[in-house]
Amino acid sequence: MINLLPNKRFFLIRIFFQYLFFITLINAQTSFPADPYDLLSFEREQFQKKLPFNTNNFKPYYFKSDTSLYSISLKSEAYFNNGSPNQENMDVRYFSKGLNFFNSFNFTINNKYILFSLEPYILSSNNYDVETTIRNGSFSVLNDQNLDANQLENNNIRNFLFFPNFKGFGFGLQKGNRWWGPGIHSSFQMSNNTSPITAKILGTMKEFRIKNIGLYALYSFSKLNKQSYSQAKYLTSLNASISLYSSLNISLGFSRNYLTGGKSISNYVWKESDARKIIFEGLLTSNLIREEYTIGGHDYWDQTLSTFISVVHPKKHYKAYIELGFNDNRMYLADLISQPDHSMSTIFGFRNYEIGPNGNWLWGFEWINLMITYSSRHRPTGTGAWYTKPQYNYSSYNGRRWGAHSGTDSDDWYLYFGYVANNFSIVPSFNYERHGIVIHRPAEVKFEFKLDSRIKYKDTWFGLIYERQYEAFLGFPDFFYTDRFGKQIDSSNGRLANSKIINTLIISFNKSINL
Repeated sequence: MINLLPNKRFFLIRIFFQYLFFITLINAQTSFPADPYDLLSFEREQFQKKLPFNTNNFKPYYFKSDTSLYSISLKSEAYFNNGSPNQENMDVRYFSKGLNFFNSFNFTINNKYILFSLEPYILSSNNYDVETTIRNGSFSVLNDQNLDANQLENNNIRNFLFFPNFKGFGFGLQKGNRWWGPGIHSSFQMSNNTSPITAKILGTMKEFRIKNIGLYALYSFSKLNKQSYSQAKYLTSLNASISLYSSLNISLGFSRNYLTGGKSISNYVWKESDARKIIFEGLLTSNLIREEYTIGGHDYWDQTLSTFISVVHPKKHYKAYIELGFNDNRMYLADLISQPDHSMSTIFGFRNYEIGPNGNWLWGFEWINLMITYSSRHRPTGTGAWYTKPQYNYSSYNGRRWGAHSGTDSDDWYLYFGYVANNFSIVPSFNYERHGIVIHRPAEVKFEFKLDSRIKYKDTWFGLIYERQYEAFLGFPDFFYTDRFGKQIDSSNGRLANSKIINTLIISFNKSINL
């Protein structure tokens, strides 16, 4: 851990007064962050032609700049939670029971040859003990689970980036929030639902433009622990997209993740060099039969692949997208053709801006489906469910899943609407989430209402967020049994048992200036 300041109280007081009395300067936007809660305001500015249309499907995304642009951002949050934590997509901000505080300072340089970002933070959390829902396997890393002391990073750095580049192409080091895909609430491959993972990166974080064609590609490599080479766990990723900007802006993209290491394969010692290049291997196991690290083309690793298409209509102010995700390799081409739904999951969403009488209203929805498919349940290779490998902590890092927060065998409906203007916004949202839909009966359910309101005063944003969650059937209680006549009986008598209600209140201050 990095001890940024010896006196936390002094730091909190100083941050507060900096928010209130900071010199007002002209703002200019430098980037899209990987925070889904900021996405609505950024896309709105694109439709208003205040910002250029660029792909924002991979975040953070930096706008092209030929001059030096320095950005300073101050963030402060106070939040109260009366129960177990269950907020999604909050990176290092762990909302434990009680009164908690988060403060950070971000400094960013965006110019022709270098991207640099550094954000030290302090998180003050009471971390009171609360009743924990006991779950096994891949359901043990859902967001309502308490984190132990070694998983909490109360003083550290997030959103670090050092990226020297020439004409946008370069290499560097990143430890920051990332979001891969067009979604606003869920992502198959990478979200900011967990604390940031340190990665070596190669490619571009700015879109290449050739007339009306945009190109984006980024390779990343991470070590998830510091064990021996034979037992090390690596995350290797490749993201790319191509965009056409016209009367319709159309983007096609894909993302591929490979988790490797943690097991021995015969006498082959898995090396870091193997992990770095495995992302370029074939998609079918029939192509891998001769590889030393496979047994008949099969390995112990965990591959996930997703592909998406997004459509933006600049004049009608909407964005529509669909993303398909696939877990693990297919055996051969006939397997892909005959059972394309095996381990396939879907994200579908729509956002419509500048509706209503004054053009400041918007609405949208998103649905992710990670349910185990029928064909997966009847294959000899297993269920085909996402995020189920125990040697990779079920695709989690520091106790939180880096992909879709709803997790294995789940779905999640997200509906939102509201008013977003230059100096004020209020956005209510509704969320219906289920876990263990096919595996368990009844499945866990979560109903969530959130009211996100923000107001701008003298170049400082003040926010007030209220969230109320109702959860039921926690821990997958067995209410169903078969009597001696073969009739299925519901012993719950219609009750939503094993339920709880969680209320969360967040007060925030956020000031960003660019020089």
